[in-house]
Amino acid sequence: MIFLWRIPIWHLSWREAWTYLRASRKACRLRYRFPFLSIRTIACGFAYLLTVVLAIGAATCAAATPERISAVKALIDSRQIDRAEKIIVDQMMDAPRDSDWITLLAEVRLGQNRTREALKLIDDANQIGGVTAPREMLISLAESQAGHMDRAEAPLHSAIQLDPDNATAHYFLSRLLYTDNRFDEAIDEGKKTVALQPTFVRAYENLGLCYEGKRMLDDAERNYRKAIDLESTSDNKTEWPMLDLAAMLVHENRQAEAKPLLTQALSINPDNTAALVQMGSLLEEAGDLKAALDEFRLAIKSDARNQVPGLGAAYYKAARLCKKLGYTEEATDYFNKFNALHRAK
Repeated sequence: MIFLWRIPIWHLSWREAWTYLRASRKACRLRYRFPFLSIRTIACGFAYLLTVVLAIGAATCAAATPERISAVKALIDSRQIDRAEKIIVDQMMDAPRDSDWITLLAEVRLGQNRTREALKLIDDANQIGGVTAPREMLISLAESQAGHMDRAEAPLHSAIQLDPDNATAHYFLSRLLYTDNRFDEAIDEGKKTVALQPTFVRAYENLGLCYEGKRMLDDAERNYRKAIDLESTSDNKTEWPMLDLAAMLVHENRQAEAKPLLTQALSINPDNTAALVQMGSLLEEAGDLKAALDEFRLAIKSDARNQVPGLGAAYYKAARLCKKLGYTEEATDYFNKFNALHRAK
């Protein structure tokens, strides 16, 4: 056991330290049975103390630091779920009861649509570290993902109560209220969001949706364009403000203004199904049927990669256009897939 003294502390992992600890205990028991091993007794004593210190120190080092949390969250936000999961699981081997790592794993499970597991992990993290605003927001997202919209609102109110200045919590509540057509309440929460974080792109976009829902189109357009202006200097690009404004302009027969916005949206995310369908519709309306069909075909492929919902619209529009162009077999195939999709619902 004397060789252990020559190993620098920082070269040992928690598992190695635990192995040495077990070995030193066995050695001490051996000395008890064979008292003539006096030198080994001294070595065992030092080894035992050293390995205890190493085990505690290594476990402490495995705790989630703000830098590690930020790095892993960046991976999750950029949809690098597998890489994030590997890092989290490796860290949890050394710190299985760290509430921060458990919470990050819950975020990964949400990204994998494993909602039930995510909720269990959040509950475990709360048991260890207490209820927090971020975990309450995750509960709301998980309930929304599971289709339990009636259960999604209360955790957001709890998150705001725990952290009144949390702009993200106000934003999520605004989004949820918008989906429930409670536009006035959603606008109030949206205004609180941008007051707390004036550069919150998606908050302005959501305000645009709310005003559009109230048919206050000037206010809607103003907020959409504010979101687009902020997005141009943002590190995290999103196509949704351009797409939402384009959709509103199309409804108002302002197609010429909508097309550049759709082009901009698709330059950010070429796989956005809704943008592809909308662009196809514009091209079809302009008489460019083959170019429109190409957009609908791309929309079908992009939806197959689970970008956003919209497969039904893409199938139907592509089938109708194929019939016009005389592509009978392709039209029949798309119509059959469209009908099958609706029968499955």
